[in-house]
Amino acid sequence: MDKGYFIFAQGKNYIKQAYALALSIKNTQTINSVCVAVDQNDIVPDEYKQIFDHVVSVKNVGLKHPMANEWQIWDLTPYKETIHVEADMIFTSNIDWWWQDLQHHDLFFTSHVKDYRGNTAKSNYYRKHFDKKGLPKLYNGCYYFKYSEIAHNFFKKAKEVSARYKWYAEYFFAGTWYPETPTTDEIFGITAYLLDLDNIVYNRTYAVPHFTHMKTKLQDWKEVEVPDSNWLRCLPVNLSRKGLSVGGFQQTGLFHYQNKLFLNDKMIDTMKEIYNERTTRKGTG
Repeated sequence: MDKGYFIFAQGKNYIKQAYALALSIKNTQTINSVCVAVDQNDIVPDEYKQIFDHVVSVKNVGLKHPMANEWQIWDLTPYKETIHVEADMIFTSNIDWWWQDLQHHDLFFTSHVKDYRGNTAKSNYYRKHFDKKGLPKLYNGCYYFKYSEIAHNFFKKAKEVSARYKWYAEYFFAGTWYPETPTTDEIFGITAYLLDLDNIVYNRTYAVPHFTHMKTKLQDWKEVEVPDSNWLRCLPVNLSRKGLSVGGFQQTGLFHYQNKLFLNDKMIDTMKEIYNERTTRKGTG
């Protein structure tokens, strides 16, 4: 298959999130094939399998942190062109046109994110440790790659960086705060730097891909201090047939809710109803 979306979802809760994300892809995109990568011991409900086009297993290579295994996307994707999306996201509108823009790249990461009002987020709060060695501040939440030598070499190097993350993190981030548990933003930022791909896979002036990121320090809230886990207490959320509204702002494109409490059964039921109606219309059209 030529094009599709790829989601890592290891564990019951992430598989449920991936199901909701897959429903949102089916409901909003015309290019909408979905591949989900699960742990070898995970059980995927039959209901979910009806929405997932492909289910593959992440190989156990001795790296205990799930994000340290995401270099495997090169081996696991069934697509010639792939957009990776994190499980705790949903699509709120069509972005099919991204594929045409992104096909000019072999590999390209989200280079900027937006707040829930649609403004480009300017805070460097979560990326200060990238500055020490000038790493590209790419976002793993959504990125594109196609079958190419650049992408192959990138994920091959990312495998090595993942296995030696502690050593690389101490070299690049010593003296600053940084996540001791491997995360793909750091792994892929280091990999791009080591391969001198900074200006090839990352460009803050490039329009796509992008997504709304709900970490609180990115919302430009100057008069209130809110932990990342509590943004839901500050903003009303409504998901309906008309779309997703957050804090009174209608969302477009890709929404990274980040807080696992965002997704509830009522939201999933709404997305299932939309999907079933669309499927029925196609069958009778």
